[in-house]
Amino acid sequence: MDLIQELQLRTQHLRPEDVLAHLGYAPHDTDALAHYQRLREGPYLGLEREHRDSRYGERGFLEALCRCVGIAEADAGPAIEAVLERLAEDRAAFRHWLFADTDYVRGPGTPIFAMAFTEHFRRRTFPLGFWRLPWAERLAAACLKARDHWQESGGRLVTWGEIQRYHYCYAERRSIVISTRGEVIGEREDFDPPRATFGLRGSDENLGDLFAGDKE
Repeated sequence: MDLIQELQLRTQHLRPEDVLAHLGYAPHDTDALAHYQRLREGPYLGLEREHRDSRYGERGFLEALCRCVGIAEADAGPAIEAVLERLAEDRAAFRHWLFADTDYVRGPGTPIFAMAFTEHFRRRTFPLGFWRLPWAERLAAACLKARDHWQESGGRLVTWGEIQRYHYCYAERRSIVISTRGEVIGEREDFDPPRATFGLRGSDENLGDLFAGDKE
């Protein structure tokens, strides 16, 4: 049993409010509660998201929880290091993503900030560890994601227009072409669609992405 399973087992009968109180939080601290839920449900024990308050950071919160439920530091420490190593490897790997292709060509009068703030509608990411899955599972998930996206969007994206096809981007400049029905219809090399960005001077961040967040 790994640390994730051990924590889930030892906390399954505990009220989140009671756990947070034991860790020194107010029972209805929404930020702490959200972090606690990510820790219990995610593959990285909450270490993938920033958590800063007057008591703990990401690792400090996890270590305090381990002490709270009686997991020895000698066991928790190496297990946490293993999760951090896996997280670093997943972050370094190519982040797989799905592109909704509308054959859009920017016309005169279309403001760049409008394009930047809606860019995230046509770029949908997969979870960090997605690349570890077998190829057949990844491709099936990409086809399902394309079909669901088309249905949820009604086949049309704000600013960008009607969706014509999808690209499952699984490596630099490589993609599998997927129809709006979620069927594989081809493959592309040297696929690198331009990205609309709008940010502050001296920053590489796209403000549209910052407001949208990474919900995948």
